[in-house]
Amino acid sequence: MKGIIFDLGGVVVEWSNAITYMYIEDNHGIPADEFKREAEKWMPSVQTGEESEENWMIKTFGLFGDPPECSEEVWGKTFEAARYNDEVLALIGGLRRGGYRVGALSNLEPSRARWLKRHDIDTLFDVVVFSCEVGLRKPDLSPGGPGDQGIYRLTLRRLGLAAEDCIFIDDNRNCVAAAESIGLESILFKDVTQLEMELRRWGVEAGA
Repeated sequence: MKGIIFDLGGVVVEWSNAITYMYIEDNHGIPADEFKREAEKWMPSVQTGEESEENWMIKTFGLFGDPPECSEEVWGKTFEAARYNDEVLALIGGLRRGGYRVGALSNLEPSRARWLKRHDIDTLFDVVVFSCEVGLRKPDLSPGGPGDQGIYRLTLRRLGLAAEDCIFIDDNRNCVAAAESIGLESILFKDVTQLEMELRRWGVEAGA
């Protein structure tokens, strides 16, 4: 193996949409589960840049009454409690020192991408691919579909590696399955101890 590709949310970064929905319930009086149901209908379009985050929030709030002032800022406000998983970051650093090419691949809204850039994401990986910047997202499970697993292929091209030389890590089974469909070995992430054990099965160990 020559390369390792990491999903971000739930693996490298600890943040949760549930926090956002509870923030909206507490501050705007809209039940979290109802706002979530409506917001997530359009989330894929926001994560590929087809729709702006501002329009997305205004449109979703509008289903429940008059949108609040600066409703486009609501989504990003809830990332203040986000943080990196230090154990995973230490592993990533060790992998890079060990000579592996390491990439980040994530479905993101623009506000999350901005948060990551402010928090030095580009210094932590050799390659960073955000869905909102490239117009593709994971997974695309339909052969010959709109993306044809295009975001995985794009990440591999930027790493300069073939699928059979890389391992993909995600906490979403569907994203793992899509990666495997183009020849990537994959790990369904649970915690860093399990991840290190799985990596060792392919002879992958972090450098000192």
